[in-house]
Amino acid sequence: MIFQELVLTNVGPFAGRQSMRLAPKEPDRPIVLFGGLNGAGKTTVLEALLLVLYGTLTPGSSRRATSYEKYLTQLIHDAADPAGGASVELLFRAVHDGAWQEFQLIRQWAVVAGRLRERVEVNRDGYPDQILSEGWSDHVETLVPRGVANLFFFDGEQIEAFAESDVSQELVRSAISGLLGLDLVDRLEDDLTVLERRHRQEAAQDDDRAAMVARQHELQRLRTNELDVMQALENAERDLQLATGDAAAARSRLQREGMQQYEDRDRLTERLHTARTAAKAARQALIDAVAGFGPLLLVPDLLTGAIAQASAEQDQANNQTLVRLLSARDNALLDHLRSQRASPKLQAATAEFLTQDLAARGASSQIDPYLGPDEATLTLARQLADTELSGVRRELRQRVVALEKARAALETAERAAAAVPDADIGEAMVAEYEKANEAVVSLRARIDTLQKELTAIRSAAQTAKQSLKRELQTVTEERLKTERVRRLVEHAGRARATLATLRAKATERHVKRIQSMVLESLQLLLRKDNLVHEVVIDPDTCLMELLTHDGRPVRPRTLSAGERQLLAVALLAGLARASGRMLPVVIDTPLGRLDSDHRLRFVQSYLPNASHQVIVLSTDTEITPDILDTLDGAVSHTIRLEHDVDTRGTRVVEGYFSRAVSSSKETAR
Repeated sequence: MIFQELVLTNVGPFAGRQSMRLAPKEPDRPIVLFGGLNGAGKTTVLEALLLVLYGTLTPGSSRRATSYEKYLTQLIHDAADPAGGASVELLFRAVHDGAWQEFQLIRQWAVVAGRLRERVEVNRDGYPDQILSEGWSDHVETLVPRGVANLFFFDGEQIEAFAESDVSQELVRSAISGLLGLDLVDRLEDDLTVLERRHRQEAAQDDDRAAMVARQHELQRLRTNELDVMQALENAERDLQLATGDAAAARSRLQREGMQQYEDRDRLTERLHTARTAAKAARQALIDAVAGFGPLLLVPDLLTGAIAQASAEQDQANNQTLVRLLSARDNALLDHLRSQRASPKLQAATAEFLTQDLAARGASSQIDPYLGPDEATLTLARQLADTELSGVRRELRQRVVALEKARAALETAERAAAAVPDADIGEAMVAEYEKANEAVVSLRARIDTLQKELTAIRSAAQTAKQSLKRELQTVTEERLKTERVRRLVEHAGRARATLATLRAKATERHVKRIQSMVLESLQLLLRKDNLVHEVVIDPDTCLMELLTHDGRPVRPRTLSAGERQLLAVALLAGLARASGRMLPVVIDTPLGRLDSDHRLRFVQSYLPNASHQVIVLSTDTEITPDILDTLDGAVSHTIRLEHDVDTRGTRVVEGYFSRAVSSSKETAR
């Protein structure tokens, strides 16, 4: 099968009629590369291919969270008239009746008088084919069975989930059914069950038949409820994924904008106030310390000189006092000699001696009177000079250090307070974050409730099914009156048992081949060549297990996101190879979670060999010019999706991002 052309008319972001050539130009260049920024319509291309092929049976879309009718309605371009509708056309070649034929598949829909109208038209080799148009939903299963669609059409951002055991188990089960045609066996088995039940009911009496019909209606109601709950659960899980992303984005924004500071704004305000108070107190303490004897530290030499001068003057003052005392004593002695009537000669000689002695003792005392400090002041000055000024110096240094620390703490507190967002902005971000978290909690609670409800419905349905089966057997065993009916019921039961055995044997026979192909793909893609040594798939449960060289299981949750994505790709590639079907591979956003080494392996080992036609839908950050150079020998042609904000429409042009722009500039020159 080869896709030749896809035409979208007013579908999603594509305004008007947009045509895309999908067929590779050369057989050895299988890759058709689409480039588009986010929102340009890459995922819409993938969904359009699935939609035109399968219609209401389209495998779960990553963006389809509503009913099929509402999904189609929302898929009509915003600027288009809903009554005019939208359409998807796919031109492809496939083998039909043993020969290659060309098909044109057209799916159109429009909203007329509030109701959705859908029409499917199939042209074969240029002529309308009414039979194929009316029975396309059945015919497409012969070309691209829905059970294997996930192997050839997948979203690179979501396939990581296929690495989980429960998801891979369901994928392997559905793929094996599609590969081996076991879905037809299941359908035949269900038809035989219905046939057997119908004949048993016909053999029952009217009263019993009415009771059994009521039980059947109850069973059908439970099955309908199960489908509704499963759809609601799928929608809730998708909403949870989106809500979790929104919460993470809100938290990231809060962290960038100062969430912690905003949450601690009261503490930061108090911290700023405390820092200001401490800085003010430290400054005042320094001022108080300087206001005492601190200024004397500026004139230590003057203080020492003043003390020396005061000491000298004090000594001189003490000497003058001694002279005065001696003079008084001399006068008293002369008075005594006179009173004793000493000879004038003796008095004169004594007076002369005392005068000379006094003159000799009082020669250095001829200075100004002593005006210096008293003894207590002089003692204090000496203490300051000897010891206390050193203590004052130490105290002042401590006060300066304390003031510097207080000022540094104040600057830090001011910067932290300045980083707090404005109250309005901060409260809006916090409200957004809290709202996103509330949505996550609410959705998790809803998922838990739906899971419990689904379990209860399935249990009730299983009980009703077993009860109906027992009642049918009990009622009809005695009332199967004709040999024909009895024989038909018995043979239907035997046929169902044979089909179950056939399914088990067919699965067991082909599972080893599937294991081998999945292992080859894994070892080709994974960077750790010795990580997976063996792949084991249980034929009964379809549970896949990866084993190391020593037989230990490899748990997907222990692998990196890139390794899990490559594990899922390898699983899809192995199952696709095992299918033996020549179908195109369509990959949306293939490299989003891969590092440079994994990207290189994916690009070199997988893309050129994935199929005879590989359609890659990429952003400019995934398939970069360097990677494009690596792929150059395998790329047939490139297509770019350009979205015009003004016209709100995406148009299709040739080329791929900057390389296309450079080429157009060179052409213009």
